[in-house]
Amino acid sequence: MPDLQGMAAFDAKGFSELPSLTQPGVSRLIAELVDESFVEAGLRQVLDERSFLAPRGDGLATGFPPRHLPAVVDRFVPVLDRAAAAYNACHRGTPVRLRMSLHLGPVTIDGTPPDANGTARNDLHRLLDSEPLKRAMDDSDPEVTHLVSILSDRVYQDVLVGGYSKLRPGACTRVEATVSGKAFHQVAWLYVPYPSGDGPGRAGVGPGPGGAPDGPWRFSRRPRFSQTVGNGTAVAGDVHGGLTIVHRP
Repeated sequence: MPDLQGMAAFDAKGFSELPSLTQPGVSRLIAELVDESFVEAGLRQVLDERSFLAPRGDGLATGFPPRHLPAVVDRFVPVLDRAAAAYNACHRGTPVRLRMSLHLGPVTIDGTPPDANGTARNDLHRLLDSEPLKRAMDDSDPEVTHLVSILSDRVYQDVLVGGYSKLRPGACTRVEATVSGKAFHQVAWLYVPYPSGDGPGRAGVGPGPGGAPDGPWRFSRRPRFSQTVGNGTAVAGDVHGGLTIVHRP
């Protein structure tokens, strides 16, 4: 039997509707937001211990040792939400709104570069494409909710109900995850750090005021350009990388 892997997948709402010219830049932005959020959350070790990294046209999937799952839930998810919120605060045009799925299961790691294969990997992407997750995004306020996530029942039971996460089980909403046109049906759990609107996910409890970064913090990479503000959030960089995000109260 293959080893268990923690797995996360990411994509962006409305990616397929973007002009072809801008899609590669948005893909790179998603990858950079994810990587820098792991670093900002104090989880560089997750990047160092990745078992696979599989870019998709509209996002990416990655695997890591299961022992990191509690920290990914507690620390990475809120930071990624803050990163997207801070980027959108100063970026004109369509906001970058992220969807994330989190799963745990046995997968076979092989190939160069390494990739993962198995039912658990397939389920990870089915969860990301599931109707409840899409509805949670569609029914929320784009100026408040920048990230919606869905946890597989195994992650929910093992990590949250098991008491390994600081996130309380009641912060998640039980859903029946289905995908249009696919023979997929599983119990799963929505977690929305900053819920809004009337859709699923209102049980989520954010770490600060709705939609706003809650403290000074900075991504580590050198920016392509800079902007200084007296109050609010400044973002330097573009969709080709090099983000510096600073929140000033």
